[in-house]
Amino acid sequence: MDLTERLVEKINLLDLPVTVYSTALTGKEDPEIGLLVLPNSQVISEDLVGNKVVEFIYEVVMRGTDEALINNTLWQIANLIGNEDFYLESADGSFVFDQAQVASFPTLTGADLSNALNYILDFTVQVETFN
Repeated sequence: MDLTERLVEKINLLDLPVTVYSTALTGKEDPEIGLLVLPNSQVISEDLVGNKVVEFIYEVVMRGTDEALINNTLWQIANLIGNEDFYLESADGSFVFDQAQVASFPTLTGADLSNALNYILDFTVQVETFN
């Protein structure tokens, strides 16, 4: 399924100061940002032939020393995902988009000795998948 790839592609259409990748942060760049699928995703329903409605939980993690830049970037992403016109389309027909919902505001989760801050933004995406 190409859901994560479509999300990364859509987010990178924003005029962000850094490119979003579907990966964990390395701490080697300032700023850096990654999109991760969390393991708590769940099947909401499944029909007799195996088609499913699935809710995926995503987390955008951003690290850097410029707190204003991090907040602005994550709010741009939150506004994109939370917009009622937000839509994703599968390139390979593996899912049909149902809805997306921002689950948390950009939140500071930590700072390190180099004055780098870590922020997260969580959201869910509900899609239909086909057997």
